[in-house]
Amino acid sequence: MVAKKITSLQHPLVKHWFELRTNKTYREQAQRLLIAGKKMVAELPIEVLITVEPSSIACREQVIVPKEILKKITGLQAPDGFAAEIALPQPQDLKGKQWVLILDQIADPGNLGTLLRTALALGWEGVILTPGTVDPFNDKALRAGKGAQFHLPFAYMDMRDIEEMRLHLYAADLDGGPLGHVETPLGLILSSEGHGARIWKTAKKITLPMRSEVESLNVAATGAILLYVMRNPHDA
Repeated sequence: MVAKKITSLQHPLVKHWFELRTNKTYREQAQRLLIAGKKMVAELPIEVLITVEPSSIACREQVIVPKEILKKITGLQAPDGFAAEIALPQPQDLKGKQWVLILDQIADPGNLGTLLRTALALGWEGVILTPGTVDPFNDKALRAGKGAQFHLPFAYMDMRDIEEMRLHLYAADLDGGPLGHVETPLGLILSSEGHGARIWKTAKKITLPMRSEVESLNVAATGAILLYVMRNPHDA
């Protein structure tokens, strides 16, 4: 395979890759995604490999670019020399999953990516994203998730559809009570950092006991604790 070379920042492919990173609507229309970093690139099926030097990583097409182009398309000041265009992952049916994380209107991509990575690490089986939740394939969410988005099944659903699932719902809420015993299949609801928990008619409100000097925790910190304790109740 002979690698193509691009040197102009105005090349149509450079504009295409830039839009894949920065524009959710464009990503969804193209059904493609730009990823950055050698580790992630080496782990996933690659359609177009974008590098500053020739590489032996398997791909359908390889494009060699100067570092200035890699900086533009990745948004990174010091890219490691690897990016790639891949197929956009598709939502999946989460029916039958016992441990489901529900991210309700989470706005911060760093928090979202961290929660996905934590859920994957702790053995949760899927994630539901409600309308108003940041795109999990936002570049900041991808960096925070360290590739968890490609290994954790996900679905887009609204509150009504979630409440009709056969899940025991638990909603993290400052006005909630102790966690106690949990029943599966379950869904843990983590809500908007800015607006707080919405009212879920079928969910049990739970909270973490904290010292009075601390009003609340970051949603990623709260989520990490609950994701661990609910999956490992005997360690609590």
